[in-house]
Amino acid sequence: MAWLISKNKGFTLVEALFAIAMLLLLSVGSVAANKVATAGVKINQYRSQANFLATEGMEALMSVRVQNFSGLSSGVFHPVFDGANWSLVSGPETLGNFTRTITLSSVMRNLTCFSAVCDIVSAGGIVDTNSFKVEVKIAWIESGKTNNLILNSLITNWR
Repeated sequence: MAWLISKNKGFTLVEALFAIAMLLLLSVGSVAANKVATAGVKINQYRSQANFLATEGMEALMSVRVQNFSGLSSGVFHPVFDGANWSLVSGPETLGNFTRTITLSSVMRNLTCFSAVCDIVSAGGIVDTNSFKVEVKIAWIESGKTNNLILNSLITNWR
């Protein structure tokens, strides 16, 4: 029976306290990791929705371009679907937490060139009536910070 009696009577108490401390540390760590993962999922949901809205805006613009390129003009617009066709309406559009704008800007081409299509210049050129610079911008506020997703393109009257 002498072998059942331990000389270190307080050792099991220290082991128990250590085990409780480790369990507490692991549980706090897992809660923190879960919070970070949940925040990451929310960020990705916002970005996915913004990407969808930007792509839809660009595709709507391409549909309008095919229907009537000569009806396009410089300015800020948003797309509207009437059940059959897309059209552009002046001003930005608010969709829940998101704001969508489609900005059309005129394109200036170099006055002198030796090719079928002259280079685009920022100043000192001639306005190309068959081209527009396009910016589809989606803005949203997340955690008190404004985020933007922007798609840029150049559209032309290809007909």
